[in-house]
Amino acid sequence: MRLFISLDFNNKIKDYLKEVQYIVKTCAQKGNYTKYDNFHLTLRFLGEVSENEVTKICDILDIVQKKVKRFTINIGDIKSFYRKDKHIVYVDIIKNKTKLYNLAKTLNTFVDEVIPIKQKYKFKPHITIAREVVFKKTSSLTQINDFDEDILVKSISLIKSSRDKYRGLIYTPIYTINLCNK
Repeated sequence: MRLFISLDFNNKIKDYLKEVQYIVKTCAQKGNYTKYDNFHLTLRFLGEVSENEVTKICDILDIVQKKVKRFTINIGDIKSFYRKDKHIVYVDIIKNKTKLYNLAKTLNTFVDEVIPIKQKYKFKPHITIAREVVFKKTSSLTQINDFDEDILVKSISLIKSSRDKYRGLIYTPIYTINLCNK
């Protein structure tokens, strides 16, 4: 099964991301837009994973749960990077990015010890709004208002990614841990 580990967001944050996505749509000729229920921040993409490895990953998450404390982040700043003549548009992390890097580093250290590395993973914290975006010739990304509240990073989830003929890409949490309070 195809898996990744991520931070998920509540509806208030997803509503903000949907508003940002609307701004992107007004500047674009076309794009592949992230579905509301699929907004997340990937900490580690795992790719195809066997059932045996799933158990190991859940064990890793249990270890991380005891080692990493909850913290807050803030999001804002709409950005993009170019891939194959099209843009991937995302919302950036603007506060406590270092703590997010530390969480990913802790997680990825354990994952790399247990799961054979299929490809080198370089963590870049972002929330994808749209892929394969082609902007109108006269368009540029405008400044957006930052999300006006701290976002508590209190849990992480192992997510199964599957594709349905009618519903498209579906992300299903299969294991979630809460980070420690202290």
